[in-house]
Amino acid sequence: GLLTLNKMASRKDTELHFEDQQKINEFSRLNLKYHEIKADIKKRKEELDALEDASLMIEESFGENLKIMIGESFIEVDEDTATQYQEAQMESVREHLDVLQDQAEEVEGKMKTLKSHLYAKFGTAINLEEEQLFLILSA
Repeated sequence: GLLTLNKMASRKDTELHFEDQQKINEFSRLNLKYHEIKADIKKRKEELDALEDASLMIEESFGENLKIMIGESFIEVDEDTATQYQEAQMESVREHLDVLQDQAEEVEGKMKTLKSHLYAKFGTAINLEEEQLFLILSA
């Protein structure tokens, strides 16, 4: 989700510098990217489930020709060709899933680094938890 910055008067010793604002902004961008990656991971896992279901359908075809969708067209193929196509698609989705999971871990690591820096500087005056980013500043 998006993060918002609220300015509220409370702590007189908390000052927001340009570098701090840059870190807050970077955290916000990374958080958005993280959620986009997680949504893509979910979508790829659903594709993998559908491909596993397709594998069962191929097995149940008992040698009859099958139709596979390539682009926007259905092509009639034999069981071996359908199996090869399904396996290649699964491998492709798995590889993409691995890349996405690596990206998620990398972004999460950067967020943790920024989070620890910002909490060290602002303490309880900042909240970097989901759906909220609050920084309490003096007026």
